[in-house]
Amino acid sequence: MAAIIVAWIHYVSIMLMMASVLGEHLGLKQDLSAPEARAIQRLDIIYGVSAAVVLVTGIMRMYLEKGTTYYLQNGAFHALVGVFVVAALLSIYPTLAFLRWRADTRAGRGQAVKSGQFKRLQMILRTEMALLLLAPLLATWMAHGALF
Repeated sequence: MAAIIVAWIHYVSIMLMMASVLGEHLGLKQDLSAPEARAIQRLDIIYGVSAAVVLVTGIMRMYLEKGTTYYLQNGAFHALVGVFVVAALLSIYPTLAFLRWRADTRAGRGQAVKSGQFKRLQMILRTEMALLLLAPLLATWMAHGALF
């Protein structure tokens, strides 16, 4: 039963990750009101927390399901971890940008995102979403025993 609950939490967290990064992308614009900027900041917190839960429950699943040997010998597993790490590293830039907005949003001020930064944030969020869409393919490949 524990394995089922952990797997469910894992899947829900994956969905929250995707929904939050999509929400950030859709909500991002060059001129943000204070409520819009706060919403993006909250979505980024949800993204970070859900990513941490995905990581923890993923590790738990290694022990509760097929065992670490199965996963550590599987190339798809290593590719999946690599995708997760790249997405996590990419998310640092937007998170730092959104954290810099805190003083303004607390004071009730919005954000005027400069064109270059706006384009960079858009590209990073889109890349994160693309990587997150690769994850289910790699996870399915892994679950079916692919050893590339």
